[in-house]
Amino acid sequence: MKILVVSEYFFPYGGAELSLWELCRTLTRKSHQIHVITARRNGEPDYEGKEGIEIFRPFPTGNLVRRFIFAVKLHSYLKKWLQEREIDIIYNLGYVPTIPATRLARRYGVPSITLLGHFCGRKWFRLANPLLALFNYITEILTIRLGKHNTLVVQCPDTANKVSASTKAEIEVICNTLLDPAAIKRTREGTDFKKVREDLGIEEDELFLLHVGALIRTKNVYNLIKVLAGWEQKFKLVLVGDGPERARVEKLIQRLNLAGEVTLLGKRPHDETLSIIRSCDVLLLSSICEQVPNVVLEALALGRPVIATRVGGVPEIKSPNLHLVDRLEEIGQVIDSGVEAVEEDIIMQEYSLDKVSEQYEGLFLRLAGSKMKDNQV
Repeated sequence: MKILVVSEYFFPYGGAELSLWELCRTLTRKSHQIHVITARRNGEPDYEGKEGIEIFRPFPTGNLVRRFIFAVKLHSYLKKWLQEREIDIIYNLGYVPTIPATRLARRYGVPSITLLGHFCGRKWFRLANPLLALFNYITEILTIRLGKHNTLVVQCPDTANKVSASTKAEIEVICNTLLDPAAIKRTREGTDFKKVREDLGIEEDELFLLHVGALIRTKNVYNLIKVLAGWEQKFKLVLVGDGPERARVEKLIQRLNLAGEVTLLGKRPHDETLSIIRSCDVLLLSSICEQVPNVVLEALALGRPVIATRVGGVPEIKSPNLHLVDRLEEIGQVIDSGVEAVEEDIIMQEYSLDKVSEQYEGLFLRLAGSKMKDNQV
């Protein structure tokens, strides 16, 4: 099967892109041909082959204007690309590539699948000023409505219910988080807790709290810090990740005199991030909007307690180490009541790389088979 993947970002940028990379690698090992069209960033080459995957980077992306230009240019580039090659399936990550990718797929008779990596909907109005919130909300809805996808993939039933009124496409619920058993096993067995904590400046009597994720409004890190500022217990909050909210977060830390309690590490390689997760006392998820976050499943698979806001598909994750809160103010209460890790292997069984990739492969083969039947008719 010849699969074209269209994504504004590709590995190693962020959790969703990391999962996409692992999916592509797995499908390649199963003898499927994978071609990726993505944006060019940080001096990357226009083209490269990586582990049997062809990666095309025709032009850059960036701020809002450059992302719009990327989408416009992508239409012309894809049109020529599809005229010159035979493709069985187009798989795109919403939102920027969705309209050009799915409309051209329909034009050339290629089934297309759109993954909604995130969907905030009306929650945008809690995250931004009214004009920006309205723009983001309309962009999400119009992209879903105007896209000509055969199938829309979401990660949890909650999102499926919210987007169902905006599309006539088939909706499939598939968790996009793929846990690599080898990486999890390597981290569980090889992490030196003491060294990691010493390197991060964690004192023996400090509770090591960890947040991993982009510093963007939806992650709600700003309010998490404000809540923890009033907590009496001795703690160190380590933030792994970067983003447009960093400057705002840094100013808050200075204003609240929390330089000794909050550490910003910025982005870290995935292996290092897993070791940090393995070494923490509690992983925190403060998000206002999520589907099924990679980091929550990784932390649970690594045997760490997680305290998470009740968002998206998080409440559907079954683990004794997952503690849900409705408000950030409840985090302290949960910790004070006692949070200890319990040994379990449910997460690796339910969200393994092999299991999730089989679901995607089955969907791709079904739609590709429909295309072949149509061509025979």
